[in-house]
Amino acid sequence: MIKESYQQLWQDSKKYLELRYDLLRVELLEKVSLISALLLTAVVAILLGTIIFTYLSILLLLWLETLLGSMIYGLCIVIGIHVILFACLFIFRKQCIINPLVRQFSKIIFNQNKQEEEVQP
Repeated sequence: MIKESYQQLWQDSKKYLELRYDLLRVELLEKVSLISALLLTAVVAILLGTIIFTYLSILLLLWLETLLGSMIYGLCIVIGIHVILFACLFIFRKQCIINPLVRQFSKIIFNQNKQEEEVQP
């Protein structure tokens, strides 16, 4: 009787561990999928932003050329604007880039803990 109880306990323990392992794999797959989607979205947004920024720079250059009568002056102004924009982005990189990415990654990674806390009274 006791031996059968131990065997049943052993079987139940194995089944429980297998189920926990499967659950861990599914959760890991979900989190990796969400992080991959976030990174892919960021890459697409950066590429589209770069294309738009390039076209706007060319448009500004052509407009300044017609306004000032010289492409050299227009290029100097556009390059100056680029230097200022990149300096601002470098100075505020933590607030503009790093913190939002860390916040999104932490939401993805720790999402399960928030759901468990909401369920418990």
